[in-house]
Amino acid sequence: MAKQERQIVIRPENEREVQEVYKAKNGRMKGGFYEEELTKLQIELLKLQNWVKATKQKVIIIMEGRDAAGKGGTIKALTSHMNPRGCRVVALNKPTETEKTEWYFKRYISTLPSGGEIVFYDRSWYNRAGVEKVMEFCNQEQYKEFIIQVANLEQMLISSGTMIFKYFLDVGRDEQKRRILRRKTDPLRMWKLSPIDGKSLDLWEQYTEAFEKMFARTHTHICPWTIVNTNDKKRARLNIARDILSKIDYEGKDQTAVCLLPDPSIVWTYSQYQTPHTDPAKEIQKQIKELKEAKEAEKKEKKAQKTAAKKQESKAESKMDKPKSSKDSKVATKEKSQGKAKEADQSETFLSKS
Repeated sequence: MAKQERQIVIRPENEREVQEVYKAKNGRMKGGFYEEELTKLQIELLKLQNWVKATKQKVIIIMEGRDAAGKGGTIKALTSHMNPRGCRVVALNKPTETEKTEWYFKRYISTLPSGGEIVFYDRSWYNRAGVEKVMEFCNQEQYKEFIIQVANLEQMLISSGTMIFKYFLDVGRDEQKRRILRRKTDPLRMWKLSPIDGKSLDLWEQYTEAFEKMFARTHTHICPWTIVNTNDKKRARLNIARDILSKIDYEGKDQTAVCLLPDPSIVWTYSQYQTPHTDPAKEIQKQIKELKEAKEAEKKEKKAQKTAAKKQESKAESKMDKPKSSKDSKVATKEKSQGKAKEADQSETFLSKS
């Protein structure tokens, strides 16, 4: 009987030495480990796509988040090996003057998946609850109408057989600033920069308030929000892929070859409270520092023990080689004299008997 392989129940990054997985310099995940795990997950994503196509499923994956949180890069990583005939990415431009006069959701309805399709949204209809709300691109009545209608729309889509996964990619304030400033100077990233990006740095609190209201009003048990800490983009991408794959029972799922357990410190459901702006890289740096200090302390301890052992050995040798004291010499001389006298007496007795 063939031996049954066990499912992977421990994340690979937790099994290995922390220095093997993360960079000591900044605490971010190393490229080699990331590529190794991503390849395994991409194989599973292809299995998912094949199952979606074969069973005519409809899947929506929404990527919302703060500016420079890594939405586009995440979608690219997840879809890079998928068949483009059954996978689409929707990233709509701002509405035209005509679209502004129409029902808000109309422009999105035509982009919904048909049977056998997976559609990724690089921003979605939730623009109205985020950027449009903060930048005042919509009025209060339009905002209220959206909040009332969106949950009903999602419920209708799910009832009609569409699977919806909503991810909000969060990033810390300092990291967001670093990424946006990099876009200003990197020629290969300048295309990502928009006028709104620069303003978002000064509107951090306003965006935070808008997003909190969005979660509170649109997080439902049938269509929940999943929050993702993207301060380390590589860790975020791996854990988003794990989360998606863990939630769908597709044919050929192989949990003995790849870990499908998302890290709860990186990915969590909105209802499960987490501190959103902590930097996981700093925690890794702390662990690496503690390990380094422990190794140094162990090295010093061994050195001290070795030095102490040498001293003890040297002390013992010096004690053995030390010359006898004058008192000991006198006792030895006396004993020697007594021995000679005894020998002389014994000789005399022997001669007299003879």
